[in-house]
Amino acid sequence: MKTTRTMTLMVIAFFMMTGLSFAGETAASMAKKELVQEITEVFKKDIKDWNNYFYQNDINKLDEKVKICFIVNGDQSLSLIRLSSKDGRAKDYVKHVFKTQKMEADKVLVGEAYVIHLALSYEAM
Repeated sequence: MKTTRTMTLMVIAFFMMTGLSFAGETAASMAKKELVQEITEVFKKDIKDWNNYFYQNDINKLDEKVKICFIVNGDQSLSLIRLSSKDGRAKDYVKHVFKTQKMEADKVLVGEAYVIHLALSYEAM
């Protein structure tokens, strides 16, 4: 029988922008910032669920950095291209979130690949 756990999660996203950067805010740069915020919120919301991935897989602690490479599809959805992390559980978790949560990018980002670095920190007590 699983017990109730207190959990904490820290998701930090660093977005490595592709292309040229300009002094002014462009539509693409604003869309990139919004996408980073959306991805971060999706991870935060997912982890707040008491029956989350970690709980279901008896993971009590995770402190890992994950590099996520994804592409924005024509329908504005996101598809994983590559993940890198030293901990397979972190990679499995990111795959789970990308499969189960709907994330969409602005149409100005369609067809481009992007990289996000996430710092995942989870502990259940």
